[in-house]
Amino acid sequence: MSIEDDEKDLNRMAMQAQILQRQGTSLTQQIDVMQTTLNDLQATIDTLDQLSKAKEVGLLPIGSGAYITCKSVDVDSVLISVGSGIIVGKKAPEAADLLRKRYKTVTEAFDSAQKNLASINTQLQDLNAKASVLAARIEDVRPAQG
Repeated sequence: MSIEDDEKDLNRMAMQAQILQRQGTSLTQQIDVMQTTLNDLQATIDTLDQLSKAKEVGLLPIGSGAYITCKSVDVDSVLISVGSGIIVGKKAPEAADLLRKRYKTVTEAFDSAQKNLASINTQLQDLNAKASVLAARIEDVRPAQG
């Protein structure tokens, strides 16, 4: 193999590494979003599970850490989005069950994304090792040619 072929291979490896790094960055961002979603889902599930204890007084979040006190809490009418802008009324346990299903789905996607990220990292390590060997071989040949 000629030094020109080695240099072409090294350039190809560099481009592959850049693609893998971009994929890894994208997956990392997706994993972060999924982790936030899982945290939110779990917090909502926990709240729904405890809602039956708060029938007389409740707090309604209005944003930015501000709440309004509610004098009665209707645990039989939890409004929950089911997708495509559709909101339905559910009893608190039914709403919690629906969110548990969502949690499971997001967890599966989260686990899959983490496996894909680990695979990308392994590919990057292998590619870097091969590129290092190739770069060393090019450096060994160049001084001999000069």
